[in-house]
Amino acid sequence: MIIDTQPAADATVLRYGLRRLLWALPLLFVVLFGPFAFCMVLTTRPADSGWQWAPVVLFLLFSVVCGGILVSRWRKRRAVTAFDATGFWWIEGKRSALIRWDSLAGVGIYWARPGKSVVHTVELCPKGEIDRDDPLLWSYVRDAAPLHPDLPRLRYRIDVGNFSVAYGKALRQWAPELWFGRQEQPDSYMGSPDRVGHRERTAAAQEAALQPPSIGDTVVVHEGRRLARRGFLVLPILTTVGALAVWGLVPGYGHGVVAFIRYVISAVIVLYVGWLDAIGVRRMRTKWNQRITMDATGVHWTQKGIGATVPWSQLAAVGIHHSEHDHTLELCPKGEVDRDAPGLWQFVRDAEPQQPGLPRLRYRISVFPVSGRYAVAAGCRRWAPELWFTGERMANNYVGRPDRKGHRQRLRAAQTG
Repeated sequence: MIIDTQPAADATVLRYGLRRLLWALPLLFVVLFGPFAFCMVLTTRPADSGWQWAPVVLFLLFSVVCGGILVSRWRKRRAVTAFDATGFWWIEGKRSALIRWDSLAGVGIYWARPGKSVVHTVELCPKGEIDRDDPLLWSYVRDAAPLHPDLPRLRYRIDVGNFSVAYGKALRQWAPELWFGRQEQPDSYMGSPDRVGHRERTAAAQEAALQPPSIGDTVVVHEGRRLARRGFLVLPILTTVGALAVWGLVPGYGHGVVAFIRYVISAVIVLYVGWLDAIGVRRMRTKWNQRITMDATGVHWTQKGIGATVPWSQLAAVGIHHSEHDHTLELCPKGEVDRDAPGLWQFVRDAEPQQPGLPRLRYRISVFPVSGRYAVAAGCRRWAPELWFTGERMANNYVGRPDRKGHRQRLRAAQTG
């Protein structure tokens, strides 16, 4: 929990973020030299040494990883840990969190030796349950086997790198009655924060705390033009990257197996990038004039002057499903739906019904922009309160795709019949 007070004047202060940043500074050489080596090989590129690209590309990827590590440690550079008679302090800028000694049942240091390196972590084991979504400390919460059967599984685990001696001394000084010493662990004991669970829990808490937004006579469910504009940014970048890769692979001269392999790889890149560009252009054309709204009569789809409506009276249930990346408006009909209705067929999906008696086929409409889901939910509760079932948490990629092949086959069969 974030608090306003600060550690005592005689507290032991250890600059956690600054120490880790200074220890990672040698990675800066890798980050800077990787692009330099890539550009050097790109400009020279002799025709008889095609395999020089393999180590350069690997080194470039390694520099990207090192850059990510440096960025993460730079963001945490102001993190400070402090120990006093009250407890363990975690401070980031003007924000601080306190773990009181009287709330802990044990403190110590775990260590492991994965390969030639050594890992050290400070273990703060509570007496009872802890807030696993604390704004400052959630990324250090781990679910692991407790030291004693009467302790909870959740505890704080903080990676202290090569500074375990200083942290062990501070823990023994300020919490000697809780100190259980240093204990060796398996190489894979570190674990990782529950990022997905944290996002789900915090998002649910935020949505529960939000007041229903005020809406007018119409609510926008999906704005296709805004979605299509993203393609105008992505496609040029994709095409440029592909062009640079081909320019670097195709030699200005040369012969033999190496040159042939370069040409084959370049042709594959050209075909793949062209295929992605074609798909992107087609999707942008489809989405450009597409707009979906809802009002007191139902949900309306319009595109290029053509429209269709799903009235509330034809529905048995409505709600919003969501996953880590997607939010969709679910329109469950009372009976079977026309899966080939003009315009609406692209939103028909086959999925398990939420309630017994509902058909598997329903309309599934992506909510975009995602921030509009609160207005969409308010519109459903306002105009169809008896149909609202809230929604469900779904697995990633649950949205699915329209049955284009079946749609074409059924249309052909209807025309020939």
